[in-house]
Amino acid sequence: MFSTRSFLYFIVFPLVVFFASRVYRQYYTDTLQTMSTKMPVYFVSHGGPNLLDDTEYPPDRSIGKGLRAIGDEIRSLAPRGMVVISGHWEAGRTSLLVNGKSGFPQPLIYDFYGFPAEYYKQQFPHQVDPQLTQQLVNMFTNANVGIEAVDRGLDHGVWVVLKKAGLDNAPFPIVQLSLYHNDSMDMHLLMGAVLEPLRDQGIVIVGSGMAVHNLRDLFGSPSVRPYVKPFDKEIERAVLDNSGDRKNKVAMLSESKFLRQAHPSLEHLMPLHVAVGAAGADRAKKLLEAYQLSLSWSCYRFGNL
Repeated sequence: MFSTRSFLYFIVFPLVVFFASRVYRQYYTDTLQTMSTKMPVYFVSHGGPNLLDDTEYPPDRSIGKGLRAIGDEIRSLAPRGMVVISGHWEAGRTSLLVNGKSGFPQPLIYDFYGFPAEYYKQQFPHQVDPQLTQQLVNMFTNANVGIEAVDRGLDHGVWVVLKKAGLDNAPFPIVQLSLYHNDSMDMHLLMGAVLEPLRDQGIVIVGSGMAVHNLRDLFGSPSVRPYVKPFDKEIERAVLDNSGDRKNKVAMLSESKFLRQAHPSLEHLMPLHVAVGAAGADRAKKLLEAYQLSLSWSCYRFGNL
């Protein structure tokens, strides 16, 4: 008859070791699978809060349908988190800001004017992750870029387009990173390059701007403005270039004769450059093409699924 010590030694301990090893093997396998899946990068065009109006932007038409498809695609990837760069948050000329310092989602920013009251009541439930925020601080600090973690809500360049994409209540945290407050395409490409390693850690990177964004020309004639398609096609040729010279070609958009018509100010174009920088050499695919007066809604994915 076994003593209590013998029972523990010969029966209980082996069982504990057996089950613990199985749990560890499964954890290790799942971790390897997550870490070996390189997440893609997206550039999305975000629009104003009326994007959420299913009468103006029906879910079965190209813009609403295209953005929802992107959201469904991101959900299917089961990322560990998302870093979003919006055209509506610029920090210093050579320094950056990142939200999520305290780990508590802050109230949304309704940074638009003259819209119906219901748009100022919209909500976007989401998670934040102070560890991911701190990781971004560390990465840019190591790259000799000044950066500070702050508590700030998501602006409409983030929450409107992600809500249209069906990513409210997403099961992963969303952290917003600012742009620089300058028009340097090269600096924003380098900013994206700093972010690229996050993709190997289960983080999806999203640049949110507009391929063409000229609000001054939005009213008047019902036709698409003559510079919209030409500049959009210049972006397309640069982004889809697979010769290894994509970053240079995207930077050369600064020389386009259509640039200042398509973008009187460049903050809505810079998220594209961040996305291209984070994409490395991964191939791009155009996911959405739609033109509206003085706007282009083009969206891209960089990398394989």
